[in-house]
Amino acid sequence: MVANLYWFFFFLVLYISFCLFWGARTLRKNKTPEAYYLADRSVSPWVFFFSATVTTFAGITIISFPSLIYADGYSFLATAAIVITIPLGSILFFKRQWMLSRKFNFITPGEMYYKYYQSNTLRIVVLIIGLFFAVPFLGIIIGSTGNVVEFISRGEITRDSAMWALTAVVLFYIVSGGFKPMVSVSVVQSWLFFVFFLALGFGVFNYLGGLSFFEDLSMANSFISFGSWGTTGGYGGGDISGYFNVPGVIQWVAGIGKNNPLGGPWTAVMILSFTLSYMGIVLSPTFSMWSYSVKSPRSFYFYQVWGSGALVGIFLFIFAPLLGVGAHLLGANSIVNSNGFAINQILPELSLQNISSLIYVFIESFSNLSPIIVGFLAISLIAALQSTLSAFLMTSGSMVARDLYRPYIDNNPSWKRELLVARLAMLLLSLAALYLATFFETSLVLLGGLAIAFGFQLFPVLLGMLWFKWITRGGAILGLITGLGFVTLAETFGHKLTGNSLPWGRWPLTIYSGLWGLFFNVIVCFLSSIFASNDTDKEHRESFHNFLNQHMGIHPSRKKIKSLAYVFFLIWAFFSIGPGLIFGNLIFGSADQSYDNWVMGIPSLWAYQIIWWVAGIFLIWFLANKMDLSTLPKKPILNGDEYLAPDDVEEQGNYIDRMGGGYGWPLILIGMAVATVILSVYAL
Repeated sequence: MVANLYWFFFFLVLYISFCLFWGARTLRKNKTPEAYYLADRSVSPWVFFFSATVTTFAGITIISFPSLIYADGYSFLATAAIVITIPLGSILFFKRQWMLSRKFNFITPGEMYYKYYQSNTLRIVVLIIGLFFAVPFLGIIIGSTGNVVEFISRGEITRDSAMWALTAVVLFYIVSGGFKPMVSVSVVQSWLFFVFFLALGFGVFNYLGGLSFFEDLSMANSFISFGSWGTTGGYGGGDISGYFNVPGVIQWVAGIGKNNPLGGPWTAVMILSFTLSYMGIVLSPTFSMWSYSVKSPRSFYFYQVWGSGALVGIFLFIFAPLLGVGAHLLGANSIVNSNGFAINQILPELSLQNISSLIYVFIESFSNLSPIIVGFLAISLIAALQSTLSAFLMTSGSMVARDLYRPYIDNNPSWKRELLVARLAMLLLSLAALYLATFFETSLVLLGGLAIAFGFQLFPVLLGMLWFKWITRGGAILGLITGLGFVTLAETFGHKLTGNSLPWGRWPLTIYSGLWGLFFNVIVCFLSSIFASNDTDKEHRESFHNFLNQHMGIHPSRKKIKSLAYVFFLIWAFFSIGPGLIFGNLIFGSADQSYDNWVMGIPSLWAYQIIWWVAGIFLIWFLANKMDLSTLPKKPILNGDEYLAPDDVEEQGNYIDRMGGGYGWPLILIGMAVATVILSVYAL
């Protein structure tokens, strides 16, 4: 134990020193708003690839996914499709936002929304969403870092003191240097995130003795209810284990808290609504602002396909199940142990009340192997969590200065005064998050449940600004407010707010709150835009869309395959995250039968999910690359454009085809070949 602490503190000092170095290095170098807020719009493709990938996923997946797979099983694993749906959201909107930011020099999304919709109300609502998204999210991440330190140090460092100290480190390097040190540190944090999952995954795989552990798992499943939800009780096509199967398409229950769905809440419609709602991460003001910072929209392609889809997909679809499911056979499940199926008593027993500690005890399990590894893994986990913390803190403070202070308090502040306001905002936001994490941990979880679903409600607003010119200012505002209201009513927070007087619980009909909100949001938005439209600003909206269409359209040779893109997406969505998921229960052999009936040597649902994950990578590659949604514009943007002059474009022929090629097809084919070989080996 002493050795563990020694190496943990050693790596902690190294990590803190690195962060402080980057903050000090850029302390007095940001002389313009664009330099401080957006790193001079010069973030390279590979820097964006690493920093955006870790920022998007580390804070929400690194602890929660293995823990929830442990508790709820392979039905929850289907939600790993967020590695496809999240980049789908960015494919729809990032390039067009980037083009508008280059044309009009937007720094914050609030400036963009105000310019297009000409609405102060919408600007303020978007700012509120950004802050409401950020503060609870920050509090949860801050609390998680404190928990890691307290657990690894065995209480030598308390949760609260760790939270305040580590947040101060993050605050220093983003307050001092802005966007540049944040993305620079994020690159290192991303590598630590990748190494963490690889080391932990392979370590657990070794403890389990390879894939042969599934045979023991199938034997245990014959008489043990693994998960917290038990069996479906005949609902959804048979009495099957909710741990190894999707428990039907939908359940007509009032909602969790009023009725518990048989077999668990992760029905097909729940998975569909949950994974689509997670687009709210990249629709949030934070990621809109991130899209302004890159040199080229080509950066989005690498992040979408190879960062999110492929790399994070490996961790969530392969390593997370090994950690979550394997924990049952490594001592965490007392019922399994008592029946003689534990392969190795590595982990202490875990109750469903403390499953979030699963990752912590996995880290500590490496003590017998090497205390150096324990220390390194602990710091890797902290660094990964802090990557998300720094991004949301930086952008939130920036929006307060640009979307609140400048337009409503001081119309023409000096850069020094604006910078001071932005830094004070970051300080106050971090203090608010720390206060919630310290004194209101339970309430923080309730508020955090709203964050992603709130971000998802910006979907129609972005559609109107970037795709559909007939969506009006009034429709966007009324729809957004309606959506936020219904999200609140479909979450636990809404029930607490109303004294638990509502006749439904959380997630009625096993439909996630984000989709409930979007459903009513779209209805109000579309009806208001159609029947209460005002043509006075129609010409203004058309000027934006004319600019986008002139620079964004796909090459004529590809217009014939446009309909193919829609069909491919619908097929993928139906079978991967929609009603078609139930085919995965049986297509490769029933998981409720013996191991000999498992065609792939792994539970049918897992094999099915892996296949559609690979198909999802192809889908986002096709949309980003071949449909030109993440390639360079077809002609230069005249305002501050850094690419080719118009005459040069004509001389060199097809601008899109020249810049939009790359190694996509060969890499996809190689990946599919590898996957085919692996699955063939399993089958044999």
